[in-house]
Amino acid sequence: MVTIKQIAAAASVSPSTVSRVLNGDTTLSVSATTRQKVLDTAQALNYVKRSKNTTVAQDYHVAVITVFSEAREATDAYWRQIYLSIERHARRIGVVIDDVIRMTQGIEQQTIAAYDAVIILGDISQSALLAIKQMNSRLVLVDGKTYADDIDVVEPEMAKITTQILDDFYTAGRRQIGFIGGINELFELDGTTNGQAADVRATVYEQWVAAHQLRAHSFSGAWHVETGRQGTMALLDAQPRIDALLVASDPIAIGAMNALKMRGLEPGKDIDLVSFDNLELAAYLVPALTTVDLKPAALGQQALEQAYDLAQGKRDWAIWSTIPSQLIYRETLKMKKA
Repeated sequence: MVTIKQIAAAASVSPSTVSRVLNGDTTLSVSATTRQKVLDTAQALNYVKRSKNTTVAQDYHVAVITVFSEAREATDAYWRQIYLSIERHARRIGVVIDDVIRMTQGIEQQTIAAYDAVIILGDISQSALLAIKQMNSRLVLVDGKTYADDIDVVEPEMAKITTQILDDFYTAGRRQIGFIGGINELFELDGTTNGQAADVRATVYEQWVAAHQLRAHSFSGAWHVETGRQGTMALLDAQPRIDALLVASDPIAIGAMNALKMRGLEPGKDIDLVSFDNLELAAYLVPALTTVDLKPAALGQQALEQAYDLAQGKRDWAIWSTIPSQLIYRETLKMKKA
């Protein structure tokens, strides 16, 4: 039996375009030439449309747009796990994820409009978000920094868990608390960046130290190990009595741990250290790293489920979902305080 994917490959269009053309979707924004090409290809391949009485479910096609390059994705376990979870859950419920669309490669209106729903991974500008919404209003944003009242959101809980960590530091007697974060660049449709978005953790940190009448010690850089090393050195140079560090990711924390050891400081003894991601290697570092599990698999699954709802037209209102995070206590912050 000839499949929609086979027709799509022969006609050089997306499977979602084929599906919607064959189902007579008049709202599909494609040229008359493309529509006729799909019909002609289907006829040439002797495609037989399933009866409406068939018990086989309709295929829904969901696009995943990401701001990350393949190189960044390969080294960023958090975003990679989210995407793999989307793929895995899609297979279970029969949703088709045709391809990953990278903003660095450009976005075509005709292509985006053809999908039944779209999931966006990463930080995009307000103008980029509104432009994509014009192409396809069935959107789900995953852990982005840009919002709209009528667009679905799935995000990890950051504010509460950040406050919990800072409270733990304070209970342990830490008063010179530093923060090392990553820079969140906002992407435009053509893959260029335009401005930066504030990180919830950095905002909570600034508000928390002010409320506790403490001095802020912060550093931000790219999302890689070197930022941890540079940030730790800079903070210790400015304030040698730093006794706790909140770090925005496990890779950055690895750089911080190396810098601390170079200064003769032992994480978990001389200085408490907590980060985010809960990468598998965090438990095997020496000392083992206390870190936050942001539940990337749950984020991916929830994003796919919300996209599936939108694809089926089950609702005309937006859902904002927050997945609770979990602090995994290990040696760099040994005990959960009462």
